[in-house]
Amino acid sequence: MNSAANRFGSEQRIFVCGQRELDSYRSKGITHLASIANPGNSFLRLSWFRGSSLQLEFGDVYSEADARRCKTKAPAMEDIRKALAFLREAWRQGNSKILFCCDYGASRSPALAYVCLADQLGTGREDEAFRTILGVRPEAVPNGMVVRLGDVELGRQEALLKPLRELNAKINRELSR
Repeated sequence: MNSAANRFGSEQRIFVCGQRELDSYRSKGITHLASIANPGNSFLRLSWFRGSSLQLEFGDVYSEADARRCKTKAPAMEDIRKALAFLREAWRQGNSKILFCCDYGASRSPALAYVCLADQLGTGREDEAFRTILGVRPEAVPNGMVVRLGDVELGRQEALLKPLRELNAKINRELSR
């Protein structure tokens, strides 16, 4: 367990998944669910979940221009603010367990989880927050637009972007082999 997890107790409190995996979290004691749906898609309704939920609606895009090309809505600063407020409230409860979910749990939800965890850990611990989220979801490549917005909202002066850029550079090196 890394130091981010240790700061908040020995039990894991942040989870990330895709829609098809949701039922496997039934026994994890999830108290809060932050879900991201594509615009126009219906939101998740889980028969077993009784906690607090936040539902956001935006596509997995990297810019406003990309959103227009894909005929979807880009993430907005208001989405980041809602997620941060939701997680801050959840975190006040010492026993909360927060599940971030999107279609595949690969881009939007890990990005949002990263921004929210970086907020909780504080300035200077962005690498730790990033490593923690990749530990929770090793296959994740967090959405850059969500991370950029989070960086601006938290006033991190691109510190949130640094570990993401390093991951993207690593992926690009591996692809060019």
